[in-house]
Amino acid sequence: MSDPGLALQKALLHRLRGPGVLSCKVFDFVSETTPLPYVVMDTEISSNATPIFGKRRENRLFYFSVWSNYKGQYEVKRINAEIAAALDRVVLTLPENQGRVVSVSVLRTETNREPDGVTFMGSVTLRIITQH
Repeated sequence: MSDPGLALQKALLHRLRGPGVLSCKVFDFVSETTPLPYVVMDTEISSNATPIFGKRRENRLFYFSVWSNYKGQYEVKRINAEIAAALDRVVLTLPENQGRVVSVSVLRTETNREPDGVTFMGSVTLRIITQH
């Protein structure tokens, strides 16, 4: 069975790109000319959590960044909440022979003003346990 990382990324993007889920677009890659607001899937960190016996298991941290030029934190906080509502404790199914998602949970949301004084960035951190 192959590593579920790519299948998991596709499942997360598919979920967030569903109709009415987010009030902005979500990307894996975004150009500098893309208009704000938008969400970017930034980082994935995977660590081995396999027990001595049994199937391979990983703890994965996924980081989503939210970018906005709305005056104040309102838009970033709203989009953070949309991501959390769409992904916290959701059941994600991966294609056959590409692993299994054991659990998905939102660990943290965060907002901050960027050094330019105009742009706000939000972030959502997910903890996902996979098995294969």
